[in-house]
Amino acid sequence: MQDCRNQLRWHDKRILWQAAIDLIAANVSLSGNMTKKLSYNSIFEFPILKSFNIRIHPPKPPDIREVIWHPSTPNWIKCNTDGEAAGTPSEAACGGLFRNQEALYIGCFAHNLGTGTSLFVELSGAMQAIEIAHNKALSQLWLETNSMLVIQAFNSISIVPWRVRNRWDNCMLLAGNMNLLVTHIFRERNCCADKL
Repeated sequence: MQDCRNQLRWHDKRILWQAAIDLIAANVSLSGNMTKKLSYNSIFEFPILKSFNIRIHPPKPPDIREVIWHPSTPNWIKCNTDGEAAGTPSEAACGGLFRNQEALYIGCFAHNLGTGTSLFVELSGAMQAIEIAHNKALSQLWLETNSMLVIQAFNSISIVPWRVRNRWDNCMLLAGNMNLLVTHIFRERNCCADKL
């Protein structure tokens, strides 16, 4: 476009609008094909890149992990918990699903937590599961999470943020009155199980 302005100003040559569009498209195509940057997984960007004849550099595929859900042993209830914070801190929520040894649905919960960090929401899910188990007189709870920090929090209170320290302490008192098994979903059952 700068060349078009220069031609008009210094040589009094006007360029047709279609030629200007072609020039822009050629420059975008040239610069787009010279980059090594990865494209986003967006269906909206795909036709734009194709209209400029830009080769797409797709992002690397995610690591795919096989996760096998194991039902609990007889007389135990299993609760899988998870939390999500879109940033640090940002809008946050947690949830959990209770099932028996036959993998039958027993109950669930989901809570909007306002704003919080990833650790806060993961711990909130674990604490909610323990509180519900206590209120429902479930004496044997297998808590399964995808957060290694939650697993570590059961062994070291220093990981638990001050914001939830009192609630965490109360949950540990409740857990003292039940059999509680805490494991990580992506690891083998025996490698990181803690019985409190």
